[in-house]
Amino acid sequence: MSGTTFADDEKFSFTPFTRHPFFTQVNRWIIDKVICPGRQVIVDLGCGPGAVTKLILEHVSGAEPPPRVIGVDPSPSAIAKARAAISSRVAEFMEGSAELLSRLVPPADAVVFLNAIHLIQDKHQVLGEIRKTLKPRGLLGFNSTFFAGAYVEGTSGFWRRWIVRAVQVLREKGIAVKHDGHAAAMKWFSADDYAAACEAAGLRPTTVELVKVEMTPQALADIGQFSLFIEGALPGVPLEEGSEALIKGLDRTMDELKVSSVPRNWLEVVAEAV
Repeated sequence: MSGTTFADDEKFSFTPFTRHPFFTQVNRWIIDKVICPGRQVIVDLGCGPGAVTKLILEHVSGAEPPPRVIGVDPSPSAIAKARAAISSRVAEFMEGSAELLSRLVPPADAVVFLNAIHLIQDKHQVLGEIRKTLKPRGLLGFNSTFFAGAYVEGTSGFWRRWIVRAVQVLREKGIAVKHDGHAAAMKWFSADDYAAACEAAGLRPTTVELVKVEMTPQALADIGQFSLFIEGALPGVPLEEGSEALIKGLDRTMDELKVSSVPRNWLEVVAEAV
């Protein structure tokens, strides 16, 4: 994943999806468990333009002595945005990749890596790098809704139908799609895979939970315009055509199934350095 941008300015970025209230909810869930009193060096890995960093700063407001909060992201534009948006004497930002984390930051009491671990190619290597960064008994917290298990029981038919309808839209336009009827999440790490990878890296999972959120039509439309979702759902289709097909396919699916929202799981993991 070296050089991969966690947050970018492109049309097909994750940013619109982050503006929904549930996004703050699932991130606060991790922060409340990981940022405990006495944590003096806190790393926000994959900080993007600083949305999670702001939540961390709110959480530690008034702590004495104040902690050092370090945001790390491989995107120069995201780091510039974070620096412009956040004026705090305890926060700093640096450009760098997750694969080199232990060389970038001092030993940390806590690392949060929110909504980005699914972007990592070699998850074992990066978890090992995070373990090198953490002090003994330091905590890692990460989450994702792009994992095998994201579909709430009883809803997999919705996601399959959505992709089938999007493929139908593309075929109506003369665009052929090779597709097996399963979205990309089916090929990603499961909760058990992540727990095992943590253990192998010297990180003992203390919490592995699924948090269910209700996704509105707008939230679904926003996820349908995210490049990672488009590429997984409609492999080989250009992003512009894929995005348009997913929006039209979503409309058809929600109309056919007569649903106004769809629940989806977020995986939330806390692990301790051993």
